[in-house]
Amino acid sequence: MRAFTWSMRFAIAISTVFAFAALVAGGVSYTLQSKEMSRRLEGEVRADTEALAISARGADLQDLSEQISARMTTSRDGANIVTFVPADGSEPLGNVRVASQFEGARHLEPGPDVTLLDPPGANVPEGYVTFGMRLPSGWLMTGRDDAWLREQGEILATSFGWGLGLALLLSISFAVFIARRNEVRIDRMEQVLHAVGEGRHGLRIRDEGDDDVARLAQSVDQALDQLEAGIASIRQVSTDVAHDLRAPLARLRLRLEPVALDSSLPLAQRGEIGKALSDLDQVSETFDAILRLSRMQAGMVEITRASIDLTQLCQDVAEMLGAGAEDAGQELALDLPEDVRIEGDRELLFQALVNLVDNALRYSPSPARVSIGVHETRHHITLSVTDNGPGIPDRDLARVRERFVRLDRSRNTQGSGLGLSLVDAIAQIHGGELRLQNLERGLRVDIRFPKP
Repeated sequence: MRAFTWSMRFAIAISTVFAFAALVAGGVSYTLQSKEMSRRLEGEVRADTEALAISARGADLQDLSEQISARMTTSRDGANIVTFVPADGSEPLGNVRVASQFEGARHLEPGPDVTLLDPPGANVPEGYVTFGMRLPSGWLMTGRDDAWLREQGEILATSFGWGLGLALLLSISFAVFIARRNEVRIDRMEQVLHAVGEGRHGLRIRDEGDDDVARLAQSVDQALDQLEAGIASIRQVSTDVAHDLRAPLARLRLRLEPVALDSSLPLAQRGEIGKALSDLDQVSETFDAILRLSRMQAGMVEITRASIDLTQLCQDVAEMLGAGAEDAGQELALDLPEDVRIEGDRELLFQALVNLVDNALRYSPSPARVSIGVHETRHHITLSVTDNGPGIPDRDLARVRERFVRLDRSRNTQGSGLGLSLVDAIAQIHGGELRLQNLERGLRVDIRFPKP
């Protein structure tokens, strides 16, 4: 898997934005609910204080004292507090003493703010929501343990945390799923385009979805259909031209050959006619190559499959081309295992290897070393030709196998620009693949066959 592709980064960004938005929304919701619960509890405490304040009317505080005593009796756990400080300076009533008197709602903590006169043995409340009120007869305050607020806050925070975590997990999972799905589809698109660029023009993406990626893939397929039709038209034209011109060229050669052999003509004219014959032979060979290539690419060539000793085939090619290479001051070496066999057409494979070795010898300056090798792995058998020549510019590696492509340095040498196209077509007929790779010095050309 490619690390942090655009789709994956987009998925992570969307999940991050979702998590941030959910966090902000949850924080706002938590704050509003906490305030609402606190306001509700403050309202209840205020109602308690105002109810007791009714009992404090008049000069007789007996009724107030009895109600405070009743509340103290029913609240031994310190959950409810109450105190009344008479205005005449007499002993305060209630189960707490407050550090300072106040009016309205306030949150107090045991210790610094309020002292419990009869504290419970365990589970001392952490805080109180209180309400103070100043009366003509004194100062009155009641309060309730804020444990309910704390518990509800913890429940809210826990629920929000679990909900956010689950939502985040689901959103990330869904975003990653969509991202990986799009990555697979984009990878397929890249593979098809790369293969088409290498000459496999019949491949299509064929994405049957209904989203933007599918519409893009379908548009690419339509463009590839038009491209293939154009290429097929150009191939047909070149094939027709080659076929139609072969006969006139053959007749022209038959007419010129006797003239070239006529001893009555001056030697210079006979030499020029000989050069013309050589050019005609080169043109005829080019037309023959075009026709062979067209038939191969159209699937009209039926190969005779047989078990081929690839090692022996390489030795035969080396024997045929070795003498010429030696005369040119070049070395043709072999790196062959014993008895490696594949299924295929020996004549076509022989022609492909001859083309590769001839190219290597032709474009490698003397003294050059060209090596023919066969390598076997678990799944493939590779036939390779390696030279120590100048290689091919990386930008041209993909297009040199196209028809009539000749690089600048080969313009002044014989050739039609069809050699690698023929080799590529022969490799594809055998289910193989042609690969070109620049080395530190030189070029390596592989035909990789699937292992039987």
